[in-house]
Amino acid sequence: MAIILLVLGFLTLPLPLPTGIVLIALGFSLAAFHPGMRRWIRRTRGRYPVANSKIRLITPRLPGFIRRALQRTDSRAP
Repeated sequence: MAIILLVLGFLTLPLPLPTGIVLIALGFSLAAFHPGMRRWIRRTRGRYPVANSKIRLITPRLPGFIRRALQRTDSRAP
């Protein structure tokens, strides 16, 4: 499920509506429960600082369970 959301998010990223960012955030939040995926997500978010900054912008507006997962996978988190 997380992979599907991530793929759909990347496919809809160029659209003017922010659906791509939301789908990517949901996909990351679902994948963040697996420790290996969490490490991979952190590295990937570090490689793409523009996408990471957009995810950081919408994180405070998301529901708590998604917000916590995205904060755990933030590449700039301690």
